[in-house]
Amino acid sequence: MSHDGKNDLSDFSMMDLFRMEIETQVEKLSQGLLEVEQGNDSADILEILMRASHSIKGAARMVNVEPVVKIAHEVEDCFVAMQRSQINLDKKSVDALLAAVDLISQTREIKDEQLEGWEAEQREIIDNTVSALREIHGASISNKSEKPATSRDESEIQDDKVRFQAIDQTNSATIRITVDRLDRILNLAGKSLVQAHELSAIMPDFWQVKHKQQVIISQLNRLQEHLSDSDASEVLKDRVKSILGEANNLRHQYADGLSKLDTIDRRSSTLSDYLHREIMASRMRPISEILNGLPRLVRDFSRRLQKDVRLQMSGLYTLVDRHVLELVDTPIKHLVQNAIDHGIELPDERIAMGKNRIATLTLNVSMNAGMLFIVLEDDGRGVNSQNLHDIILQKGLATPSELANLDQKELLDFLFYPGFSTKMEVNEISGRGVGLDLVKDTVMNLNGSVQASSSEHKGMRFQLLLPLTISVMRVLLTTICGESYAFPMVSVEGVHYIDANAVTKVSDRYYVNVDSNTVQLVHANVIFEGKLPKTMPDRLAIVVLTNGQHKYGVVVEKTFGEQELSIHNLSPDLGKIPGISSAAILNSGALTLIIDVDDYMHRIDLMRDDIRSMQLCREDHAEMCELLHILVVDDSMTVRKMEQDLLLGKHYRVAVAEDGVQALQKIQSESFDILITDVDMPNMDGMRLINEVRYLPEYADMPILIISNREKSFIKQGTILDNKTLYYAKDQFSAEGFLNNVQQLSKLVVNSDVS
Repeated sequence: MSHDGKNDLSDFSMMDLFRMEIETQVEKLSQGLLEVEQGNDSADILEILMRASHSIKGAARMVNVEPVVKIAHEVEDCFVAMQRSQINLDKKSVDALLAAVDLISQTREIKDEQLEGWEAEQREIIDNTVSALREIHGASISNKSEKPATSRDESEIQDDKVRFQAIDQTNSATIRITVDRLDRILNLAGKSLVQAHELSAIMPDFWQVKHKQQVIISQLNRLQEHLSDSDASEVLKDRVKSILGEANNLRHQYADGLSKLDTIDRRSSTLSDYLHREIMASRMRPISEILNGLPRLVRDFSRRLQKDVRLQMSGLYTLVDRHVLELVDTPIKHLVQNAIDHGIELPDERIAMGKNRIATLTLNVSMNAGMLFIVLEDDGRGVNSQNLHDIILQKGLATPSELANLDQKELLDFLFYPGFSTKMEVNEISGRGVGLDLVKDTVMNLNGSVQASSSEHKGMRFQLLLPLTISVMRVLLTTICGESYAFPMVSVEGVHYIDANAVTKVSDRYYVNVDSNTVQLVHANVIFEGKLPKTMPDRLAIVVLTNGQHKYGVVVEKTFGEQELSIHNLSPDLGKIPGISSAAILNSGALTLIIDVDDYMHRIDLMRDDIRSMQLCREDHAEMCELLHILVVDDSMTVRKMEQDLLLGKHYRVAVAEDGVQALQKIQSESFDILITDVDMPNMDGMRLINEVRYLPEYADMPILIISNREKSFIKQGTILDNKTLYYAKDQFSAEGFLNNVQQLSKLVVNSDVS
């Protein structure tokens, strides 16, 4: 073999192209040969096989890898003979051709300087492979086949050069980038996105300044009106008028600048988000990259076990992060081998049971809500529950009384136990209990889940639920101990808001019925060794978590819905933080910690015998309400009466007013904790009322609930909506929603008093 000038950059590029060609064409050959073995020897399949082998031969000639030239030439002759109907391939012939394809594929992993040594080491195998292939096509090929494989027709050489030049030109339109550099670019894009969102987060501060500016101008207008009706000097009146004019000019300048800044903010956020998504997309690869080799694995493994198995796959073009692909490859192969070895019967057994002698193994890949679903099913024998029951007892993994209370799903979870196997004998293939536990460990490390189900004599089903990417995770944002925490959605079975009266207490533990299932409640604060809230709301926010073995209802202080976040690993210097896996930056620029659900639930299990009390404090809540004084302002008598009755029913003290003027009079004569107001009212509307109230020092931070038919965007033009100024649309009004908003503001008052 000659490979002169291998240090030359152009030669190296050609070798790189050669390996790319081998990778592409070997995949076509493997898939095509499996089709032929199953009886599909159509003209289209044979044409693909012939062209693939011819392409490999031409590529090998261009870089002088002579062993591949020889093997590919003989493979091509076999397919030419089939095209001419001169031979038929049996399983032995397919074995020989697949062995030749494997030998060709080896050259992809060999460095340039090691090719000559590889040829010398494999000389006997190469010669035997060439001889075996010649025996397949025999003397059926015309004189063209008798021409030495290394001889080169000028037209053939020219064709190869033209084709490789075309590939090289195509390659010039791309650049090669290391995975590490791509990760660094992604990290920078993520930081850019965070910076853009931080700008969005401070925009309310500018709107707050605008609001205060409007309040000051309003006060100046009132001062001017007051001076015009007084005996003040003209000099003072002119001075106030001048100041008011300057203030108005400043307001217009500020409004223009704020509008421009708002535009820049929106464009910056859009561009940063687009950049981040584009780079994320560059990391995504079709799952076919790891699944295309499965048909060959199934074929070889089933023949080794003397079984007939047909593999059916769908969803091969689902895009998955390359990191997830690398990690999920081995678990899928373990599940496939497990299905063939443990689940699928021998052909004679299947026929005796009335089944088709050829077993069917189905692999479906799909995507839903940002998660990857991989389902592997077989039509084999399934799991014998009694046999599994006996093995669990024999291994001492559970007592008879414990097993008696387990359903099938919980029973099948023992299959993932380390060292567990349903086979009593150990051979080179199985019986050591290594396989399914590795599947579960890998899946759990990806923040995913795996579940098994079985129907005896009908088959087995494994479902893997995984994130499409480990760089971005879909999470449920919550507040625990007053801080931001996020639960991976893959472990969240649901979020429920349950009336506190529906909670039942049994032996110092609390339970609630969710979707016809009884779930034990645990307050999230307890798990992180925090203090329980002094008061509990009327409705509890419950996150139902499951790890495939246990299920708990975790009570959190608040939920903020689902969100996709870019995940960042914690510094190794911090060590393992109990219950925490990683961190993420929110759109506001704030940090949130990602909960390690497996560790989190393990901590719950350890506390099951020592759960601290989760007092609901209903009496304390009623006492708190009685201390709060609320002013309801609305020009509609019906609305005023309805809101007043709802509040009185929750023990609040309530006063009412029919417009802003009357409300302002009450506020100046009485003390109130919360203001609830309409917007469109006579004499003084709600927006002006709010500005007047905020101007009073003692009410500058008074919690306010705005209830209006006006659009939210209109309301935001006149005031800042934040945690102490809430908006609630009248057309969406409900007693529950109204009281929840009031309760949220009530907590601000109570916490303010405590602090």
